[in-house]
Amino acid sequence: MPFYCDYHVHSHHSVDAACSIREMAEAAVQAGLWEICFTDHVEFEDPECRDNPADLAAQRAEVEQEQPTLPVRLLRGVEIGITPDASFAEQAMAYIAPAEVDFIIGSVHRVGEENTYRPGYFMERDRQAAYRGYLEQIAASVRTLPQLSVLGHYDYVAKRAPYMQRAVRYADLPEAFDDILRYLAENGKGMEVNTSAWLDDPAWGLDVLSRFVELGGEFVTFGSDAHVPERVGRRLLEAHALAKAAGIRYTATFRGLKPSFITL
Repeated sequence: MPFYCDYHVHSHHSVDAACSIREMAEAAVQAGLWEICFTDHVEFEDPECRDNPADLAAQRAEVEQEQPTLPVRLLRGVEIGITPDASFAEQAMAYIAPAEVDFIIGSVHRVGEENTYRPGYFMERDRQAAYRGYLEQIAASVRTLPQLSVLGHYDYVAKRAPYMQRAVRYADLPEAFDDILRYLAENGKGMEVNTSAWLDDPAWGLDVLSRFVELGGEFVTFGSDAHVPERVGRRLLEAHALAKAAGIRYTATFRGLKPSFITL
C-alpha cells in the first residue's frame, strides 16, 4: 500500500485556523493517512502573524496527549515565512529552537509589503507581473532558511489569482525556477507538492517537478495545507501520481528534521 501522509496541516495553534489537533487527526484517519504533520505558522515577516506565532510548546503537549488514542502518527512541524531579509528566518529559528520540531516548511507568502493571498496584490498586476514577482521573491528568499526541509507551495500566488489561466508553469519564469530548484537539489532539500492552489482545477506541476528531477532533485512531500478537517488529505492521490509521472523517486518522512526516504 502506498505511503500516504499529509505534511502540511494547520491547527488552532496557527493564527488563521481554529480546529484542534484531535479534529484534524480524526480527519486524517478517515482519509486513510499514515501520518499527519502539524505545520503551524511562525511568520515574523507578516504583520498579521508576527505577534501570534504558533505556541509550539502547547502544540507539543496536545500532540502528546492525543497520540496514544489515534492510529495515525502525529508529527510536529512548523511553517516559517521567508523573505529576502534573512533576519526574519533567523528570528523564527531562534523561536522554534526549544520545540525540537520534526519538519520545517519554508514558504513565501508576501512580495514586499503585500500578501499574495489578498485581492489587492492582483489589482494593478496582470498575470505575468503577478507571477513573476512571486517567483522572483522565492528565488531571492529560499537561501535565507538553510534549515528548511522542503520549499512550500511554489504556486501559493495562484490560490486567489483572478486569471483564467491560474496554473503556475515552469515557462512563466524558467530562470527563477532553475535558481530555486537547483539550490534545493544541490542542498538535499525537497519540494512540496501542495494541492491547495489547485482548488477544483486539473492538477498542475508536472513541468516543474520534471525540471527538479533534471537538476538532481530526489524527493517531495505532499501537503493539503488544510486549515479545516474536510480539507485534510485532499487530492493526495493525484499528487502522488503527478510526482511519479515527473520521475520523482522518493517521498520522505521526518523525525527531528532527519528524513527517511520512501520509494514512490
